[in-house]
Amino acid sequence: MSEPVAPPADPPTCTRPCYHSNSVSSRQAVKKPLNAFMLYMKEMRHQVLQEGCEKESSAINRILGRRWHALSRSEQSKYYELAQKERLLHMQLYPGWSARDNYGKRKRKQNQQQVAGNSSRSGFICSQL
Repeated sequence: MSEPVAPPADPPTCTRPCYHSNSVSSRQAVKKPLNAFMLYMKEMRHQVLQEGCEKESSAINRILGRRWHALSRSEQSKYYELAQKERLLHMQLYPGWSARDNYGKRKRKQNQQQVAGNSSRSGFICSQL
C-alpha cells in the first residue's frame, strides 16, 4: 500500500511583505531578490538605530552607505554570496519571472481604456460632420 502524497504547496507570491495594494490584479507582485548592499542595510540598520545618532531614514541610509564603502572586499563578499543565494532561490521559486512583470500593468490598462474610448468617440464625431 502506498501512502497518500500531499499535493505540492504553491510557492508564496511574495518572499517579503508587499506594502503596496494598488496592483491591477488581485495577485501580489513578486519582489526582486535583495542585492548585497540591501542585505547589508537590512542587517546593520538596527545597529545604527541603537547608536541613536540619527532618526531620519535618509541620514541612516547615508551612514550605512559610507560604512558599506569602508568595508573591505572580503567583508563585502559575505553579502555578495548571500545575495547570490537569494537570487538562486528566487529563480527556483519563480522560474521565468522578470522584474518587468511588476511594472506598467496599471499604465497599460489605462492606455487600453483610452484607446477604446477614443475610437468610439471618433466615430461619433465623424458621424456628426
